[in-house]
Amino acid sequence: MSTVWATVRHRFASFAGTFVAVALGVAILAAAGTLQLSSLPQAPARLASSPVLVQPPSTGTNDYGEPERPAWTADEATALARELAALPGVQAAVPDPSFYVQRLRDGTAVDDPDAARSDGHAWSSAVLGGYRLERGRAPARAGEVAMAGAAPGERIEVLTARGPETWTVTGTVIDGGRFTGAGSMAGYFVADAEALGRASGVPLIGLTLTGSEERVAAAAQALVGPAGSVLTGRDRDQLEPASVSRIRWIGAQLLIALVTLGAFATIFVVSSTCALSAAQRRRELGLLRAVGATPGQVRRMMYAETTLIALAAGVVGAPLGALGAPLLAGPMVENGLEPAGFTATQQPLAMTGAALVGVLAALAGVIVAARRASTIPPLDALREAAVDPRPMPVSRWVAGLLSAAGGGAVLAVMPSLPDETKTTAGLGAAMLLITAGAMLSPVVIGPLVRVVAAPWRRSATGMLVREGTLTGVRRVASTAAPVLATVGLTVLLTGMIATIEEAAGIDAAAEYPAADLLVPSGTPGLSEAAVAAHPGSSRLETRVLVTVGTTTTGYDAVGLTRTERDHTGEAADPAGAVVLNPETASELGVTTGRTVALRLADGTRAELPVRAVDPEAEAPVVLPHELVRAHDPDALTNLVVLDGTATAAAGGEVLPVEEYAQREVDEEGRLVDLFLWALIGLSAGYTGIAVGNTLLMATAARRAELRVLRLTGAGRGQVLGVLSAEALLAVGVGALLGAAVAGLSMFGIRAALESELGHDIALVIPWGAGTAVTVGCAVVAVLATAVPAPRRGRAA
Repeated sequence: MSTVWATVRHRFASFAGTFVAVALGVAILAAAGTLQLSSLPQAPARLASSPVLVQPPSTGTNDYGEPERPAWTADEATALARELAALPGVQAAVPDPSFYVQRLRDGTAVDDPDAARSDGHAWSSAVLGGYRLERGRAPARAGEVAMAGAAPGERIEVLTARGPETWTVTGTVIDGGRFTGAGSMAGYFVADAEALGRASGVPLIGLTLTGSEERVAAAAQALVGPAGSVLTGRDRDQLEPASVSRIRWIGAQLLIALVTLGAFATIFVVSSTCALSAAQRRRELGLLRAVGATPGQVRRMMYAETTLIALAAGVVGAPLGALGAPLLAGPMVENGLEPAGFTATQQPLAMTGAALVGVLAALAGVIVAARRASTIPPLDALREAAVDPRPMPVSRWVAGLLSAAGGGAVLAVMPSLPDETKTTAGLGAAMLLITAGAMLSPVVIGPLVRVVAAPWRRSATGMLVREGTLTGVRRVASTAAPVLATVGLTVLLTGMIATIEEAAGIDAAAEYPAADLLVPSGTPGLSEAAVAAHPGSSRLETRVLVTVGTTTTGYDAVGLTRTERDHTGEAADPAGAVVLNPETASELGVTTGRTVALRLADGTRAELPVRAVDPEAEAPVVLPHELVRAHDPDALTNLVVLDGTATAAAGGEVLPVEEYAQREVDEEGRLVDLFLWALIGLSAGYTGIAVGNTLLMATAARRAELRVLRLTGAGRGQVLGVLSAEALLAVGVGALLGAAVAGLSMFGIRAALESELGHDIALVIPWGAGTAVTVGCAVVAVLATAVPAPRRGRAA
């Protein structure tokens, strides 16, 4: 270990890149781990005083992996709550229906539309959150409400699934004696009968207790049996609203992507740094071999050096990440990656785990370099030449040629692939070609350098730059490879996403035949009143459970007011019938004329005949509008395709098809762009580390060359000019190769999109993004050569 410690101390410049890369990786992992461990699901605050909760049983999971649970009908919930209230230790058992309500100010919806989706509650459920009246009385009839932030007698405008309404405040709600304020989690409390009539079934019954939580929970589970499940403790956090869980999930995806990229980039930088360091230390390692060191001892020495550097980097990076996590909490909330009120708390496990992963990543990066270093022969101790020995080993040739062949083959067969796989195939081809470019870069560096340097071949500087580059092919390739990968990925991903977004806007606009649409404005959907006031067609979305035999499956369903082909029966027929698309009919194993058992949104059971199996059905299950509205009174409509004159509607606005389609694309693209630029920024940061470290190491190792230049009369400015020109040439070669590979792949992806959509698509070239990354790499490269160059010059 004394030899290892001495090597690290005296050659720390050679390990600077490893140290910085591992420290940055550990900091990213510690920050991401802290944020993720701080972002655990939480039961709604309005259930804080109910330690035991009862919900319907799960019948499986939906497409997002979430439990599929039918609601209880109002009668079922009331009867079950009565039985639960009779259990020993239970103070009250309260059904908890929820419904959509959103405040209107001057006809405009305010407050968070996602939270408003379940902001309406029955007054009896206020006890579940410890809410009580500060003044006034409880609501007792339709049009009355108790809420925070309003005085008794005040009249407020609200929007519900029925439409705009005016309610009278009968009581002011407080929480534990503290005024909760407007827009708090208390929500809007109405009379129990009113809430049951507005809600689409009852998804929950809350218990308040006078006895032991464990005993009450056991007794409640024994009572409900398979007809329900009982939640206590941390299990109650399963009831976090789906909209909040979805926000946490989006944030988690970004953190996972950053951690994955950070780990990969750390391994890449450590690998390239150790490989270059081993190449520069050939004489030193050869001397060790000459005095008796075995290949195993050489490998263990490099492992020990890397471990020592990684441990030091972990000591620096882990606290930095933990300190940075709270600073990231605010921006994550602002960008919709964490729910409102999120804060990051200190997580020692995240710091420890990040430091450990940093060591493992560093060791993974040094494996190949250590193996190659152990094969250095003892005679290399006598080596004097500065020319890189065999810069292209056989393994690199094989990997590069296989990657190039694979990428070319994928591009060649893309026209014959299914439309839905062409874009993915194009992205895979691009990855293979970028890998091939990085692997084979030493082969093309020579010809490119000769071509680029040809105009200056008669000048002394041009000759020095050309010969220095051709002599140090390994150094140039180590600089160009990360630039190639980063520029290639930046141009490819930004260009591909911009091209896809443009294509998506055109494709989305083509879905609607009308010139105008009525769409939500600041609300989660359109009310029944807004839909009824506008001539046109709409789809009232709901969720149903379909049972065939012993299998129950959840499906998205729509209620249609009018379609070109109405197979659901007469509009006046409340029983109606079912229309299925072929996929649903096949999954259920039913045909036209069969009867299927449905569990509707409010928990009602119904048996309806299959009227038709329609390939052009609007959803997996199509029902009459009246049936859906009757059993899902809280359902909202996404949009109305207008075929008449539009009028003003609370919570809605009229938009041309093109503008609406572009808005949808922009909204989806906002998160995509956020993810993209976070990843590009991290990639560019690691590229800067790789480029800077490579050139710092290379410049520091060129003492003899700089000494010769100074002795022959070159000034410090001329030396710096030669080194800077070499660095810029390496960056330029990498950027050129990366842009070429990305451009070739983008043409293939555009062709795939045109084939899939059936019309021409403009290819979007992200000149700005590619230029910005290239300029950033060039600045880092020049600085990395300029910092040590004057010192080396004076030393000469």
